[in-house]
Amino acid sequence: MNRSYIFKHWLSTLLIAAVFLPIYGGYENHAILGELWLVPYFLIGGALFSLPTLFANVFALFLLGRYKVNVKWVRPILISLTVIGICSTCYILSKTMALELVLSYCVIAVICGLVFQVEKK
Repeated sequence: MNRSYIFKHWLSTLLIAAVFLPIYGGYENHAILGELWLVPYFLIGGALFSLPTLFANVFALFLLGRYKVNVKWVRPILISLTVIGICSTCYILSKTMALELVLSYCVIAVICGLVFQVEKK
């Protein structure tokens, strides 16, 4: 199976979340444009904190390909692993679950994961 799915999923989730979260925070504070300066910080922080999940997805894809798991199961497994990684990272960082942050990242990750198709080599 091709690793391009994982990297497309990872990059699209990071980019969309980095733009969406400051806009959502600004909407709550009635200052949407005032929060856009946070986009690079969300992008860099999200990329760094998501590296363990990215490596876990690459390893899982390797194992799924090695054991010849049916392609229709690969995408749900990888999306589930991504959601578990998001929840675990937020919990490890703050010892609590920032519900809005976790839900928004998880929803974005699920939607981005469903958009792309897993390709066979």
